[in-house]
Amino acid sequence: MKKIIVGVGGIVIKENKVLLVRHTYGSFKGKWIIPGGHVEAGENIDDAILREIKEETSIDAKVKNIISVRSIILPDGSSEIYIVFLLDYISGTPTPDNIENDAAEFFDIEKAIRDEKVVYLSRYLIEKVWRKNYNSLTLDPIYPFNNSKFKLFC
Repeated sequence: MKKIIVGVGGIVIKENKVLLVRHTYGSFKGKWIIPGGHVEAGENIDDAILREIKEETSIDAKVKNIISVRSIILPDGSSEIYIVFLLDYISGTPTPDNIENDAAEFFDIEKAIRDEKVVYLSRYLIEKVWRKNYNSLTLDPIYPFNNSKFKLFC
């Protein structure tokens, strides 16, 4: 059955280091990747990435902006939209969830960009952030309908 899937990923920077998790399943098993997951029904995208970061790593973060949107048609004809956020680190020590990942760490950014064990898209986006070569969409705080159910990023 064809469907539409919305995923989120988060780049969390702390003192020139980036938060990564090591996947335990699928085509990225054993690879390092930015943490993230799927948006649940009844959940806004920014709330989803904060939840996913917390669940997967025990890190508390704050959404800074959206830096990327990727769209792909999957082999079964489903559509997947993947929204990547840049987040500010707030607190916590990286701890794996031992379900979707078996390790969570802050990596030196230059090392992460060069490390072949890091998923290519993660390396690509981390480098764009590091080089400040990205566009950003931020939450518009004055749009008249911004509330817990309606949020506008522009």
